Amino acid sequence: MVDGPLWLAPMAGITTPSVRLFQRRLGVSLVHTEMVSAFGLMYGGRKSAEILVPAEGEEPIVPQLFGPHGDCLLAGARIALEAYPFKVLEVNMACPMPKVTKKGAGAAMMDRPLEAFRAVRLLKGLGLPVWVKCRVMPGGFADTARFCGGLLDAGADLLMVHGRTASQRYEGKADVEQVIGLARSFPGLVVGSGDVFSASDVLRYLEGGCPAVLLARGFLRDPLLAWRCSTELGLNSSYPAVSPVEALVELGDMLFVREGERTCLLLVKRMAASALRGHPGDAERRNRMMGIKSWIELKGFIAGLEI
Repeated sequence: MVDGPLWLAPMAGITTPSVRLFQRRLGVSLVHTEMVSAFGLMYGGRKSAEILVPAEGEEPIVPQLFGPHGDCLLAGARIALEAYPFKVLEVNMACPMPKVTKKGAGAAMMDRPLEAFRAVRLLKGLGLPVWVKCRVMPGGFADTARFCGGLLDAGADLLMVHGRTASQRYEGKADVEQVIGLARSFPGLVVGSGDVFSASDVLRYLEGGCPAVLLARGFLRDPLLAWRCSTELGLNSSYPAVSPVEALVELGDMLFVREGERTCLLLVKRMAASALRGHPGDAERRNRMMGIKSWIELKGFIAGLEI
């Protein structure tokens, strides 16, 4: 199904079809939909349903569902499969944001391991591989390994483990060594996630036993991260050598055409602001950029940046 180790993580409000297609061109081998609410699908939410519609050329693509218990995840998965013939189902047990966890979903499912395992068993009944995104646990390696082992015993086919606890959210450093330890404990079944900002970061996970690595916040800092990793690691990428500015402009044009100007401005500004951080005069340039109201103007502004 997947022919390479660079995978794009699901990021709510960020990994839109245009972003996913662009990352595929840069060398990413698998993409995820944005995180989709199983309850939203059950109650006919238009936004939830729209998230499930991939663009031509995105395959392989995996839907990532979140919900507080197995029954709603099962119902949501059935609806997702009616919308598109996905080949894999994935459950998010990693999102640490309060608006998700206060409903018992995301990382909150790790506090109820029996329900987490039950959810996997229910989804396996649909006849497709089931993947789970989770996090390391506050109690350390033994607790995380016990939880991961329970997921696998319940039938999970692959785990994506982020190296921060839920309370850390996205602060501090990811415990890469713990993720690598899990990959060695469960060979071929643990994909690495957390603090992937360079080809050497990718290589650390791969050499540690992870079959693949998720790219997430790293590509916000560097829109060409996937291309750099592909090139440095000798992977396949047909994308030509361009500057980060040229890449941002190309992505912005794609977003403008497919997702519209509002989404285009939000995402390109976010990526440009991340890329500017640490450069001389970055605060002043970020402030100027945030006041821009059209893609035409923003494109001209970005073209003059050195990042």
